[in-house]
Amino acid sequence: MYHFNFLLLLIGAMVCSLSIQAQNVPWEDPEVFEINREYPHATFYRHASETAALQSRGYELSPYYQSLNGTWKFHWVKKPAERPVYFYRNDYDVSTWDDIPVPANWELEGHGIPIYTNIVYPFPADPPRVGHDYNPVGSYKRSFTLPAGWDGKEVYVHFGGVRSAMYVWVNGQMAGYNEGSKTPAEYRITPYLQPGKNTISVEVYRWSDASYLEDQDFWRLSGIERDVYLYATDPVTTRDFRVVADLDDSYQDGQFSLTLDYRNTSGRAAEGFLAKARLLDGKSEVLSFEETTTIQTGDETRIAFSGEVPNVRKWTAETPELYTLLVTLYNDAGELVEAFSTVVGFRKIEIKNSQFLVNGVPVYLKGVNLHDHDPATGHVVGEELTMLDLQRMKESNVNAIRCSHYPKNAYFYRLCDEYGFYVIDEANIETHGLGATNQGLDNNEKRQANHPAYQPEWKAMHLDRTIRMFERDKNHPSIVTWSLGNEAGNGDNFFATYEWLKEHDTTRPTQYEGATRYENTDIQAPMYARLPYLKRYAEDNPQRPLILCEYAHAMGNSVGNLQDYWDVIEQYDVLQGGFIWDWVDQGLDAYTPDGRHYYAYGGDLGGQKLQNDANFCLNGIVNPDRSPHPSLYEVKKVYQYVKFREFDAASGGLTIYNGYDFINLDRYRITWMLLADGVPVAGGDLGAVDLPARQAKTVPLDLPAREVGKEYFLQVRAILRSAEPLLPAGYVVAEEEFALSGRMENALAAAEGVLEITSTDEELAIRGDQFTAAFDPSTGLLYSLDYGQGNVLREPIRPNFWRATTDNDFGFGMPNRMEPWKDASQHQRLMDFQVMEAKADGTTAIGPGQQKAADGNLVVRSTYSLGGVDGTIAVTYTLNSRGDIHVRNELAGISDTLPRIPRLGNNLVL
Repeated sequence: MYHFNFLLLLIGAMVCSLSIQAQNVPWEDPEVFEINREYPHATFYRHASETAALQSRGYELSPYYQSLNGTWKFHWVKKPAERPVYFYRNDYDVSTWDDIPVPANWELEGHGIPIYTNIVYPFPADPPRVGHDYNPVGSYKRSFTLPAGWDGKEVYVHFGGVRSAMYVWVNGQMAGYNEGSKTPAEYRITPYLQPGKNTISVEVYRWSDASYLEDQDFWRLSGIERDVYLYATDPVTTRDFRVVADLDDSYQDGQFSLTLDYRNTSGRAAEGFLAKARLLDGKSEVLSFEETTTIQTGDETRIAFSGEVPNVRKWTAETPELYTLLVTLYNDAGELVEAFSTVVGFRKIEIKNSQFLVNGVPVYLKGVNLHDHDPATGHVVGEELTMLDLQRMKESNVNAIRCSHYPKNAYFYRLCDEYGFYVIDEANIETHGLGATNQGLDNNEKRQANHPAYQPEWKAMHLDRTIRMFERDKNHPSIVTWSLGNEAGNGDNFFATYEWLKEHDTTRPTQYEGATRYENTDIQAPMYARLPYLKRYAEDNPQRPLILCEYAHAMGNSVGNLQDYWDVIEQYDVLQGGFIWDWVDQGLDAYTPDGRHYYAYGGDLGGQKLQNDANFCLNGIVNPDRSPHPSLYEVKKVYQYVKFREFDAASGGLTIYNGYDFINLDRYRITWMLLADGVPVAGGDLGAVDLPARQAKTVPLDLPAREVGKEYFLQVRAILRSAEPLLPAGYVVAEEEFALSGRMENALAAAEGVLEITSTDEELAIRGDQFTAAFDPSTGLLYSLDYGQGNVLREPIRPNFWRATTDNDFGFGMPNRMEPWKDASQHQRLMDFQVMEAKADGTTAIGPGQQKAADGNLVVRSTYSLGGVDGTIAVTYTLNSRGDIHVRNELAGISDTLPRIPRLGNNLVL
């Protein structure tokens, strides 16, 4: 454990009373990131009875907790020098201050400007300084009265997350200081409390030296953004606990161990205390332990238990099997001091033979990156919205979540334990604006000299953030990998955090994208690696599994090559998936002057003249309200586990592959439907198909005879038989479609009837039984097509090589690189225009001025030279008397040095 001495507390108290112009204030000193803060611990809630401990998922049934969420008094200034320095005093009048909800981001409550930036810091980058001319400070204050029954107890205040730096006072006395916005900060406040009314004051700085380590790609918002509450303990209490629920080498029996750390602030050894632990499967007890011990003063007493659970139910994302651990503490009089419970999931995470294994099985991580985002409240994300996220993910076959780029709310992990997700827990460290990875830094001493990853004075802060993540989240089975951070260099400080995690946790691997070419990562976790790189890595004697920490950048109209990625991933054992960037568009609720709702981004909310990255925060596969982008349906399809690999039309055999890692396919119904010319004509239900994980089988389908001349498609689906958590019965988890008619013929069949042709210098008119088509001989374009109710063409049909640029196109300069094809679409010069009558024995040209009737098809060919590419295109129209038209494009003379063609076809505007 690490503790900071009393001198730091005195320094912090002195700083608050001196002029803000003094040097080395904590919020500009990387070696001071906390004062008087409690050492972090696992998430758990003490209760007054075993029943309450077993029933409660939080602290709502406990008399030992008091929420401080709600309305606080609030004062905001633009810079530290303007803050109300002594507002924490009991005699300071805040009655005229504004009210603000807690938790909340103050910019979304009308105080200051929300700033969106990806890489560039929103203040001049000069670490560790953040400037004093514009650094908003929020001052919070409220009163509270302690609940009855807390006399004689130790009282602590818990802040779930505050951005970016904060001081805390209770009844005018400084309780502590903290940096690090995405993990809890707790303070023992017993010495500062008084009977009756108490006050708590919090001073929050928008930016601090900590902001250099929080340069994530998201909205820069400020304030108290997670829950605040008080809790009380007896002088002798459980301070922390750790559960390791592993499997034996055969992956059959559970290997359970529990360590309990106790605190004693009574001033004397507490003899005769009884610690009990019971591991429950439902109401049945599978393990139990108890030990009577003396709990010494301080935090040094530890009790350890261990045991084995034969044929244990194993936790995976597909089978989130959980046990319940109930822990109780009794005093020497046999009275219950406290009780708490937690869920326990038995699983073994390993890397063997360069593969990532869960319970001995190599798994695919079909993942997304997840930011904290609510369109109304910003970084304040409630449990209900988290549940909606997880439901949408389950619906879309997502099984893994990377906590980009910081730890989430505590309940997020509990829900992932319960509903089954593989989680990459990531430390709140990103210094993108000072250099993302070692590439470009190794030989750049100037940048390294200013980069926190490489400087010893920043080492403790890196460790602090990593340790706080680990200590809070260590007991969650859903967390299968630790991440050291994101885009933050890879200096000595990251080797230190890697080594700390390896020393303290042998049950999980650790990854870091910045260490992709180095030793301090157990998983190769590159971002946006291209397919040739993945193939080269897989074929070059790989020593570590490769799982893309980011890929398939989901901005705008995107995710089009996701299937290409998975064709490669599923080809090589060492490639095991990736995490799409990212899950949700970070749009914020906004309204036009006339009341119309829209999602704001970039500089929309007052930051037009500040650093902003426009719509680059809109990278999700769901909208801010979690409604789907079109790309979400592509994700669901590519990520689906059930593969309908092949249908043999001759035998009627359908080959099904169960791509799940642990479950049988019998929980799904397999249905089929046959469509003729788009109309269902037959269908069937195969019911439950007994097919173990990672196995394939061929099942027969009884299809009716198919008529000649009709187009047939076979659609097959896998449908959930019974409701499961987050998914209803009847939900379609996978589907496929097979074309049974082959490709359409290129040749156009002749139709009975006669085509009349009128050819002049101004127009080529072709009339059939019920249609008229007209070409312009000077341009070669079909400009009119009338089937009896007027011209259906709004513009002439034109060859086209261009498409609207997407957001991602700008990332690799597509508009400039591929500009020749835009030129080719806009500048086409007619070289030749021909009209021919097509018969069985060949074609006969029809010249200008001719009028005749043709009993075969007509062929019109327009040949163009193309600007920008020095090639030609011949567009051939074949028409029959029924009005059917077949269009064929023939591109010629194109150099292989030209860029790729963005799109090839014809614009048909109706």
